[in-house]
Amino acid sequence: KLILLDSLLQEKMDVSYPLGVFEQMTFAFQQEFGLYMVFAALLFGFILSFAVGANDSANSWGTPVGAGTVSLGVAFFLGSIMEMLGSVFLSGEVVATVAGPKSVVNMALYKSDNETECNNFMEHKDILLKERTLVLGLVTSMVASQIWQLMATYLAWPVSGTHTIISALMGFTLVENGSQGINIGNPNLFDGSGVFKVIYGLLVSPIFTLGLSFMVYYFLYRFAIEAGKPKHLRNKLSYSACVFLIFLAITFTFVNMKKSAAPGGMSNKGFSFLMGSVVGLLCAVAFFFIIIPYLIKMKGDLKVSFSLCMKKGKKTEEPKEETIEIECEDNCSATMPIIEKDEFIDESDEVKRIFRPLQLLAACFGALTHGSNDVGNCIGPLVTVWYIYQTPINYSTETQLYGILLWGGIGISLGLVCFGKRVIVTMGSKISRMTPSLGFTVVLTASIVVMICSIAGIPTSTTHCQVMGVVGAGVAKGWVDSGSFKGGLQTIDFSLMRNIALSWIVTIPFALVLSSMLYAVARVLIIGAF
Repeated sequence: KLILLDSLLQEKMDVSYPLGVFEQMTFAFQQEFGLYMVFAALLFGFILSFAVGANDSANSWGTPVGAGTVSLGVAFFLGSIMEMLGSVFLSGEVVATVAGPKSVVNMALYKSDNETECNNFMEHKDILLKERTLVLGLVTSMVASQIWQLMATYLAWPVSGTHTIISALMGFTLVENGSQGINIGNPNLFDGSGVFKVIYGLLVSPIFTLGLSFMVYYFLYRFAIEAGKPKHLRNKLSYSACVFLIFLAITFTFVNMKKSAAPGGMSNKGFSFLMGSVVGLLCAVAFFFIIIPYLIKMKGDLKVSFSLCMKKGKKTEEPKEETIEIECEDNCSATMPIIEKDEFIDESDEVKRIFRPLQLLAACFGALTHGSNDVGNCIGPLVTVWYIYQTPINYSTETQLYGILLWGGIGISLGLVCFGKRVIVTMGSKISRMTPSLGFTVVLTASIVVMICSIAGIPTSTTHCQVMGVVGAGVAKGWVDSGSFKGGLQTIDFSLMRNIALSWIVTIPFALVLSSMLYAVARVLIIGAF
């Protein structure tokens, strides 16, 4: 190797360097540094995906488990499948948050010059220092993010995985490049990027979801559910409107994922909204004329469990018939109050039968889109590390790495199964009492907010949307039941909400500081002094 480098220097090649130089430089980078970082990224990326599954993924299943629509075992089973499918087959730009133009990291500071690096390599100097610091920063950011999310899961706090990893990235780049390492971004509300992306995502979507869920459930509960008479035209129209909205959100999401150009010169989002409206209308008409009459005539209740997928029959007065069938051993008591609260719930069997299938559909859709949209929280840094490992200079992020996506999907699924129960219980029973219609409204309004914010280009947190949806719908139900807004507020456990809100606020500085400390130590030990 030294003989080859000496001969190259003696020949004084000045314009371009042969491919062999780049290959040798890449090989040296991989053997000295890159290979170890890839192994570390694979390990910590899996742990981070595990943490995301234990916290974020549990949000979709808190309301159906809390309402008794599905058992905890079924939630784990369906959630794992949907998260896996979404992660592998429907994942979009998984590195957009990490290395894309809207990243909080100023990526231009971490790209080396070709000619300079080749000269450094032939002169036996340190090479690719910028890429080394970026790779190390991505790994330490994953470690900091997973520590915070696992802590939050242990405390049963639903936190935003997006804000956690973004804050961790800000921490490492501040240490390496100071304030210049931060991408302040675009302050435009409808196309926010950089730091503004974090601020808008923290403020806009939760408030929007809170107001929307309150309005939707207030009118739905007051004029359709509480009034009874499910066969009444007004009630059937209200139920069908819910079907229209959920299929609008589902169709929009899947059509919008398609990268090909929309027909007729339409924008992709405009075409997605049009297709969603058509599909939603067709499904609403079918639901109005076919499914509602069938569900009303049925006897008993509909619940999904492993012992009997669709359990039908007359409901008895025994408490056991009203409990969720959970395939676990000594921790079952944590979920028992969810169903024992049925004695306080005044929804008729007809209403429950109408909303339980819709709630299950919405939960599966939420898990699928979570796997597709939020996979970048845990896999984005790992994917970027792999790209840099393969081609340190001028690396490309266009190729889909299905193996790594599957790796993240497995981690998310295991996290949901092993530790998702804590957040599921918080979302399903501790914030507010849950019913099938209320749980469906929460997922529906959260999906609509994500859809609207996607059209407007406003970043969102699915966690924040789900939590604030529970609060808004719970207050609306309490207001109708008690006849006063104060009575509605009493349905919410504000001591728990205080802790959740505090965890949202603390997420950014905690992840930022922890990432800064981890990176500073790792930087000195692995790369060298600043």
